[in-house]
Amino acid sequence: MTRLFVVTGAPGSGKTTVVPELVRLNPGNLVVMDMDELLDDNGRLLGISIASPTAAPIWPAYNALWLRITELIRRSGMPVLLLTPGLPTELPEGRWLHLDCPDAVRRERLAARGWPEGQIEEAVADAAELRKFVPRSVRGDLTPERCARGILDWIRGERFGKTLSLWGRLRS
Repeated sequence: MTRLFVVTGAPGSGKTTVVPELVRLNPGNLVVMDMDELLDDNGRLLGISIASPTAAPIWPAYNALWLRITELIRRSGMPVLLLTPGLPTELPEGRWLHLDCPDAVRRERLAARGWPEGQIEEAVADAAELRKFVPRSVRGDLTPERCARGILDWIRGERFGKTLSLWGRLRS
C-alpha cells in the first residue's frame, strides 16, 4: 500500500497554518489532510468537543476513523500526508515527523487565540512529550512556505541530515 506520512505537533505548532502552503507547493502527487478538517468551527465532531479531556474515551475512535480515511485514499495509489496532534502510539502507521516551535512562540500563538493559561501550559507539556516520541522535526516558527518546503523535502526522501543542517542554519 502507498505510504502514509504523518506530521504531528502540539497545539500552536503551525499545523493548520502550513496546510495551504503544502497544498500550493505540492503538484498534486500527495493528498494533504489536517485532522482538524472534520471538526466544526467550535472544535466539535458530531456535536462532541474533541479537544476536551472529557472526550478522551472517543479519541481512539476518532484516530481509527482517520486511519480508515487515509487507507481509502491510499488505495488509489496516492500517498497521504496527515497532520495531527497525535502520538505514534495513537496512530500506529506511517512515517512520522514533528512540527515544533519554541515554547515561547507556542505560548504567544495560543494566547492570541484566547486560550487560558492552564490550557497553554498543557500544550507546552504536550510538545515536550512529542519531542520524546518523534525526535525528527521541522520548525513551525518559520514562514509557512519554508516550513512546508521542509516537510515536502522530508517526504521526498531527501537526506535527513541535510534537512537538519538547514534547520540549524534557520535557527540562528
